[in-house]
Amino acid sequence: MIQSFIWEFPLTASFATFMVLLYPIVILFFPFLVDSYFIATPGELEPINWVLSTFFHGSGAHLLSNMLFLLFLGRVVEYRVGKQKWLLYYFMAGIISVLGDAFVRGLIFGDRTPIVGASGAISGLAAAATLLSPFQFPVTKRKTIPFPVFLIGWMMLYSDFTNLFARDQVAHWAHLGGFFSVFLTGYLLSAEERKLIRQGFLLNFAFFTLTVILLFFINNR
Repeated sequence: MIQSFIWEFPLTASFATFMVLLYPIVILFFPFLVDSYFIATPGELEPINWVLSTFFHGSGAHLLSNMLFLLFLGRVVEYRVGKQKWLLYYFMAGIISVLGDAFVRGLIFGDRTPIVGASGAISGLAAAATLLSPFQFPVTKRKTIPFPVFLIGWMMLYSDFTNLFARDQVAHWAHLGGFFSVFLTGYLLSAEERKLIRQGFLLNFAFFTLTVILLFFINNR
């Protein structure tokens, strides 16, 4: 039953399976390829690395945590927009996250520590899921249940904003680039699809504002 649940949305499941297999194979048998092809260094023109890094992870724990987010949020996006646009959101987020990190962290702060781009790409899927399906989670292609998908996106965004300058070996600037890539990706979509993104943003913003006001009154009653 779990297997059928995971493979209900095959593109998301296939990406997760590929990355779960890729990491140990590269680390165990082809470690010399990591520096050459699977990491992106700020200040370096590495288009192949920008793409391949969207499949790679910094550690086994990083891989497993990302796969949980990918399997959960990826199926939401696949349900809402289909396979082709899922790929567009993913790769646009991955590349923009790497370039955004290179600009802010590399050019402005002078930090040339290499990064991998999988988390940035998954952050892009998180943003798309939060905007396009904030209150519904697809159990199957024909059945959804009420679920606060937006909370996952909010918590991820909050974690990155509050840890931007933490020395925790996490590419928070890249994650933010992935989150905000969804608005740039919108320019490659139809006017109707851009409208849905704007509506999702306004809905999230309104709900966020109401949540802040409610918490304020609760804390000051």
